[in-house]
Amino acid sequence: MINHLLITKSLIKRRRPDFDFTIFHDSPVTLLSKSLRECKLALVTTGGLHLKTDTPFDLSLKDGDCSYRKLPGEVGSDDLIVSHKWYNHKFINTDLDCVLPVDRMKEYVSSGIIKSLSDEHISFMGHIYDASPLISNSVKAGKHLKGLGVDIAFLTPT
Repeated sequence: MINHLLITKSLIKRRRPDFDFTIFHDSPVTLLSKSLRECKLALVTTGGLHLKTDTPFDLSLKDGDCSYRKLPGEVGSDDLIVSHKWYNHKFINTDLDCVLPVDRMKEYVSSGIIKSLSDEHISFMGHIYDASPLISNSVKAGKHLKGLGVDIAFLTPT
């Protein structure tokens, strides 16, 4: 794993020598106050997904596009476009669940592992060099999901 991080760091430094690369070894955790069986779940991805009718992510921004797109809870691969150019789309073009596991989560709802899915999910762009606007927008997205009654978010980084 560390070798992959070092390779990634090296590749990024070639494109953006000014980028301050950080590897986090710990992440803050908020403990659930109820069981998964009682939770509404939303998916949050950095896959650069958006509805065909939405404005695409802006790939020309030097520091990356820190905006986000709302995806309907019942979204399917035929409804989406992938704007992200920094990962191979081979697998997502075959199976949306590798980046946005809607079908797997529906199975968890059906089997009673989680209570329900959100009416909306969130998609960000990955490959961000200046994260300050991303932090601000993630707070907005989190508040939006909280307003929909979401208890937990399942993050799928790309």
